[in-house]
Order: sequence, then structure tokens, then C-alpha cells
Amino acid sequence: MKLSLDINTDFEVTTLTDLPKLKIVMENLNMKINKSEIARHMGVYRRTVDKYLNGFEPTKKRNRQSIIDKYYPIIEKLLSDSSEQKFYYKLILWQYLKDKHGLTCAYSTFRAYILKHDEFNRYFMKGYQRLSPKGKTRFETKASHQAQFDWKEGINFKTKDNQMVL
Repeated sequence: MKLSLDINTDFEVTTLTDLPKLKIVMENLNMKINKSEIARHMGVYRRTVDKYLNGFEPTKKRNRQSIIDKYYPIIEKLLSDSSEQKFYYKLILWQYLKDKHGLTCAYSTFRAYILKHDEFNRYFMKGYQRLSPKGKTRFETKASHQAQFDWKEGINFKTKDNQMVL
């Protein structure tokens, strides 16, 4: 008995996970798959296409909360403009949270968390955009002729009595 079927269906491959279905269809039609052409079309390596054709499935990612999420309001308050305390480095903020609020994560985890949240990352990027003032070139003079020293300008200091000293 010979059975002839004329089936008109459209089969679209949009992701790598669709490739095992394509393989089944092509094997049933006794056709070969051009892996290089599929790789060029999808923008991946030919061996990656072969791996997915043979049934590879990527591991599923878990959607779980970060252990730092419960510190989000505290970090937000500390990095706000209304906060008196300024943090110039992520390390200082991480150490402060460890000491004062009981943060228990590694510094690398904390840095990754800050990078994921743009509002926190922008706070630390502000310092990099500042240009340092131009200094004067040092020159040598005879002993006891001229005294030279370095100083900082534009830094406000707050005393214990909450007085601002320029």
C-alpha cells in the first residue's frame, strides 16, 4: 500500500531550541540540513547549531531574589542626595552595611548588585566624571628661599559641632 500525502505547512525556526523539531521534519522528508547556512542566518557557530540539533537544552535559570534585596531601602536612603554621609567607593558602603546593618554577602556579590541597579551605579559614576583641577608644575629653588606645599580646594569639612569649615 502506497500512501501519498500533500501537506502544506509553514515551519519557522526562530530560536536555537526550535532546531530539534526541524531535524525531525527534515529526517522524515529524507533531506539533509545545511548547518552552516542555519548558523549564518542565526548568527551562531556551526557547532552550536549541531549541538542543538542533537537535542541540547540549556539549563533553566532560577528566578530567586538576591540576599541584598532586603537592604534596598537602606542603600537607597544612604545614597540619596539628602543623606549627610557620602560614599565615594562601593567598598566603603559594603563595609558600612556589614558593620552597621548585618550584611552577609561577599564584596563581589555586592558590586554585581550595584551594577544591576542603575540608580545606585550612577551614584558611584558621578565621581569619575569630575575633572581634577590643573596643578602647577613644581620647580626647585635654593634652600630656605621658598616654601612649597600642597593643599586641597573646595572640600567642606563638618566639625563635631555641625559647623561647616571650608
